[in-house]
Amino acid sequence: MSELSRWLFLAGALPFLFLGAAHAFATPLAQSDRKGLTPRDPALPGAMATSTVLLTRRTDMWLAWVGFNLSHSLGAIAFGLFVLVAGRSPESFAGQAALCVPLATAVAAVYVAIGMKYWFRTPIAGCALSLVCFAVSWALW
Repeated sequence: MSELSRWLFLAGALPFLFLGAAHAFATPLAQSDRKGLTPRDPALPGAMATSTVLLTRRTDMWLAWVGFNLSHSLGAIAFGLFVLVAGRSPESFAGQAALCVPLATAVAAVYVAIGMKYWFRTPIAGCALSLVCFAVSWALW
């Protein structure tokens, strides 16, 4: 089993860790916060706070949106940590690569597909970089 495969696998985790953390820091926690994911229209956070979702009246669009952003960040970070744990040593990688490398490649491919439809250039590029690392790791494995 190639050590380069393991290092590429580990490198694929880095964009997810970085982008997940950046996403969390860019998420406004209060309607008055002005951060990267704050709507440009200053009236929109207030409008979101007065509109509930169809599923339940117990939450409004503002709280749901903040929660979605934070949970998305947590998911990206958790995925990056999963990859780091699976590849933490040559022995660990040898024992887990058969499942983890294809799974990581598939997850990164789904993130790229979602990104192409809904996101902007930076997260698409980061997920694509991870996808390339995972795919080449798989090819070398």
